[in-house]
Amino acid sequence: MAEEEQVFDFGTKKKKKSKEKKEKADKDDEPQEEVKLQGVDDWTPGPMKPYEDLLARLYKIIEEHNPTVGNKERYVLKPPQVVRVGSKKVAWVNFSEICSMMKRPVDHVQQFVLAEFGTEGAIAGTATARAEGQGQDGQLVLKGRYQPKHCESLLRKYIKEYVTCEMCKSAATLLRKDPSTRLTMVECSKCGASRTAASIKAGFHAVTRGDRKAAKQAK
Repeated sequence: MAEEEQVFDFGTKKKKKSKEKKEKADKDDEPQEEVKLQGVDDWTPGPMKPYEDLLARLYKIIEEHNPTVGNKERYVLKPPQVVRVGSKKVAWVNFSEICSMMKRPVDHVQQFVLAEFGTEGAIAGTATARAEGQGQDGQLVLKGRYQPKHCESLLRKYIKEYVTCEMCKSAATLLRKDPSTRLTMVECSKCGASRTAASIKAGFHAVTRGDRKAAKQAK
């Protein structure tokens, strides 16, 4: 009987570690020294202060360095008063008073209102209003049935575009026209910032019988 051939298992060949890897492994195995920061062991936490005290301290520092930042001014206007005039017109009673509170010219605000509403109107007391016997002096007579909420929404839009400073949100601004560029500028009296205001664009205007009659006479 033939002897069975023996199988010998030599195992996997053991690779030799490179010199650099061996040095790195030996270095990692060495105990590392603890790093101590100077003065850390001597530090002890201070007493905990309430949030309200820290907040009051912050406001005090802000007020000392810049008093205008801590005290926010409120910009208050009277609500628009609108009454019916006949069946097709309304009168904005306190229009001139609101323009004075905003420190803006009546003509500029009137132009904006007529353009946004897309209607016709005149200030009572002018030649046009006297000829038609409309309202009392200072009122803006508008053609259409507008309510106080419509006028209030329009005022908010006007204040944002032509009154409020975009930098500090102050209402202490001036509206002037640049003579060289003929652009309308909004200049802030508090922070000194200036910006260009959008030009008033004419809104929708319905052609009436009077407009057609005036066009025929012009021909």
